[in-house]
Amino acid sequence: MSKVAKPWHPPSLAGSLRAPVLAACLLASAAAVAQEGDSATQIAAARSLALEGIKLADAGRCEDAIDKLARAEKLHHAPVVLGRLGECQVNVGKLVEGTENLRKVMREPLPSDAPAVITRARERAASVFERAKNRIGNLHIVVRGPADTSSVMVTVDGQPMNSALLEADRPTDPGEHVIEASASGFLSNSAKVSLGSGDRENVVIVLEPDPSARAAALEPSAGSHPADTSTLFTRTPPPDESGVHAGGSFGDSPPERDLTAAYISWAAGGAALITGSVFGLLAFQRKSDLDGKCPNQICPEPVGDQLDSARSASTAATILVSAGAIGLGLGTVFYLTAGPDEETPTSAASERPQREAVRARAFVGLGHVGVAGEF
Repeated sequence: MSKVAKPWHPPSLAGSLRAPVLAACLLASAAAVAQEGDSATQIAAARSLALEGIKLADAGRCEDAIDKLARAEKLHHAPVVLGRLGECQVNVGKLVEGTENLRKVMREPLPSDAPAVITRARERAASVFERAKNRIGNLHIVVRGPADTSSVMVTVDGQPMNSALLEADRPTDPGEHVIEASASGFLSNSAKVSLGSGDRENVVIVLEPDPSARAAALEPSAGSHPADTSTLFTRTPPPDESGVHAGGSFGDSPPERDLTAAYISWAAGGAALITGSVFGLLAFQRKSDLDGKCPNQICPEPVGDQLDSARSASTAATILVSAGAIGLGLGTVFYLTAGPDEETPTSAASERPQREAVRARAFVGLGHVGVAGEF
């Protein structure tokens, strides 16, 4: 009768030890690394959860074992439990988290009289770590757009990423990943990447300015009013003026300026310029008519009247344009030196002697312009 050879596997921690012996080993492990503040209840509960987790892991049910082992480790630290937790995390694809837990087991100092179960757990952790470390991938994430990258918010698979990892290799588990980036004043953007085992992927995300944020920044907020600075400064009047300045009391609004002379001068200057332009066009037109009748600029006697008329139009245009320029200039002077309007009401203190306003009257005539007034 022939025998069928069965594949041989290294005995697991749970398979090589019966439950009572395994419980004793875990208890010894806990005692070897006992932490102050862990109550007996916590240690007992941690041992129970650890036994369940290790049994599930040995049965190939790492997804279920991770929760039990993580809770046991949180209640009370034991290298055996932490090592099996890291191993299960590696088996389900959580390489970064799993290898970090395995590193902790490998780096943990052992007492000289450490139980054999702890030594074997450390050796097992080192073996799993060596097989897993080269499978970890890296994401090199770059966000372009904002000048200050410290204000950029990045998430990988929905989990926030520290901005210090931007433009640096981020250890990442192999598989599909979604990277999202956002910043104040910019439109959010995202990228999807498939990371192979041990691969390194460059991910560049460009953020465009948000037009609505720019418009909101330019518009004043609802109900806002210009800041009132009237109470920020105080003035102390000279003793001889009893708190009253040249235009009235400090609380009065300044009197309106009399700009009549400026408006008249501008109007007269503008009218003179327009009229001068008309005469200029007329003189140009008559000159064009005479160019064909006066060869070599010598005109026959019959066109003498037309020549005189062209010269008169040219002279009038020159005078009127000059008068218009003077009128506009005088209007500007009157505008800058205008005094208060006589009809503007003032307080009783404004009856003190003040500098008289300029009173002017502009006049324009054919060939002359001028201003008459009282100062």
